[in-house]
Amino acid sequence: MKTSIKAALLSATLMATAGTATAYDGILNGDQLSESETIVENAMKVQNFSTLVAAVQAAGLADDLMGEGPFTIFAPTDEAFAALPEGTVEDLLKPENQFRLVALLESHVVPGEYTRGELDVAFLQDGVAVDDGVITKEGDMLELDTLAQTELMIGQEGSNLYIDTARGTDNNAQIINGDIMTSNGIIHVIDTVLVPAS
Repeated sequence: MKTSIKAALLSATLMATAGTATAYDGILNGDQLSESETIVENAMKVQNFSTLVAAVQAAGLADDLMGEGPFTIFAPTDEAFAALPEGTVEDLLKPENQFRLVALLESHVVPGEYTRGELDVAFLQDGVAVDDGVITKEGDMLELDTLAQTELMIGQEGSNLYIDTARGTDNNAQIINGDIMTSNGIIHVIDTVLVPAS
């Protein structure tokens, strides 16, 4: 089982690196996604989430993310994983580094459901209460708490939203697709893996 997950991760990373399609062609198979299925069940249908799905399985988080939730996941594409420094994915798959893989994945998941519309409204107000939690606003950034007990900072540039990955630098994760509704939460697609500070 571990060998097949590792093979899937490596294969997905190689395919993403070698792909000739434009940056975000084929991210989603929208006609196959279903609001009656969980985050993990829907992610498994998206070819460009194969590395993410394999990592979730390797970390033992699949059952958690198929639970009641709700969750909001900021889901990196295969290309985002392929852009990590060489050897990072392989290193995370080592049994002794499982805690690092779990921390990395949990830093992409926020308890509660946060739609794009709710995030937009929170920028106009001083934060906003939603059904499953509260979005707070710190300065010109929104702040959400992740399952990894870290803060996810979301900024707005024109009509685009991004995640501040390095506090004040231009190295931000763009939210390139959002509001993929599932039975236990929401998926927002991002173009960069969020690596927790060590």
